[in-house]
Amino acid sequence: MTASAVHQTTGDAGVTLVELIIGMLIGTVVLGVSVLIFANSLQTQATVTSVTQATNEGQIVASTIERAVRNADFIDVSADQRTLQVQTSLGGALTCQGFHLDGDTIRMTLRSTPLGDPALWPAWQDGVAAHGSDPFVARAGRGVVYAFDMTTDATPVLFTGEASLRSISTGQARTCW
Repeated sequence: MTASAVHQTTGDAGVTLVELIIGMLIGTVVLGVSVLIFANSLQTQATVTSVTQATNEGQIVASTIERAVRNADFIDVSADQRTLQVQTSLGGALTCQGFHLDGDTIRMTLRSTPLGDPALWPAWQDGVAAHGSDPFVARAGRGVVYAFDMTTDATPVLFTGEASLRSISTGQARTCW
């Protein structure tokens, strides 16, 4: 067998160095794009989770305020419009409830005795902020209006609402404040 015959029988059984480099480059680009898509998916999931959690917590705050006001015999809003005090007598038992926006925390207390200093009430919900220049709570006729933001990793979630007293005074004196 001659040298030319050996060359013809082996053929092109492998890849050249150029083909190997191009294949590795394409594989690296595909892997990089995949990693970026995965990272963006994780970031989006974290944002959605943060907004969902803030929405749930804000709904709890709003519904608790509304329920307290609807069942109130008396309500009082502080001059700085950061504190709401509520007195109810559901079932004949005196209940005093207070809500106070303190920085990025809402403080809340529930007692059968006078409420005392709002700064000493226990922290209830974190991640709460005043909505721009709007008051946290303000008197409106026989009730209140409220506005606050729940902070998130993305845009804050705004909560606004109003609630009115639906009960007629029981004739009890204001003893909660």
